[in-house]
Amino acid sequence: MAKAAPWAPKAPLAKLPLAARKDIRDNFDAKKEDFQARIKTLLGVDMTININAAEVWAYADESNTSAGTCFAGYVEGFISALEEFMKKFDANGKTFFNEAVTQSELTLTVNPNGDKGETITADVKEGVYRILFKHDRLGYNQSWQTDTMLPAIESAPREGFSLSAKNSIESDYEDQIEEVNEKINELVGATFTLDPNFEENYKALSAANKDNNDWQGRIGSTVLSYFQGLQSQLESQGAFNELLH
Repeated sequence: MAKAAPWAPKAPLAKLPLAARKDIRDNFDAKKEDFQARIKTLLGVDMTININAAEVWAYADESNTSAGTCFAGYVEGFISALEEFMKKFDANGKTFFNEAVTQSELTLTVNPNGDKGETITADVKEGVYRILFKHDRLGYNQSWQTDTMLPAIESAPREGFSLSAKNSIESDYEDQIEEVNEKINELVGATFTLDPNFEENYKALSAANKDNNDWQGRIGSTVLSYFQGLQSQLESQGAFNELLH
């Protein structure tokens, strides 16, 4: 059997159909200023929406002229995802997003993985946030961008903790460790400082789990559980000592 030819991106359209151009003017360009204002409210910076219509619309069915409606749907999905992203990560989310998307630009383009690409995902390339669609799924799952944003932002190289790890440390560890520390000090009758050693542990876990980042969103709660375990052991030992006396 002949081997299937590898997937290759389509050439941009030489000229968009008149109806498609009208739809872009009416249903995308007319909304772009509002889109960009909503994004600025969330990120605190101006963000350019830059979609190459001739490149993207090469993947549409010939009978489909709703180019602007399609583009607007992807941007609406992006804004909804950004709202959820900011609710979860707040100031850290804004910082990490802006430091990753250095060009402050949003675009829509075909997934370069071809048949292996997902229906919708995202990445950050050369400082541009890219919404990626599968070549035969243009217009599908436009609102399903919430789960693709964090991996896209964390794909941009940076020093130190990832966003999910930093959020876990602050939310799952720092907000609760003081109470655990005080209880342990009370149980042992001395002052102990609990050292989570996050930086070294993060480096070690990153090296050992290069293909799996799921642990990063649990690092705070995991370290906390070790200290909570120590507290439980001390409480059990104290109860045992009381029985002996």
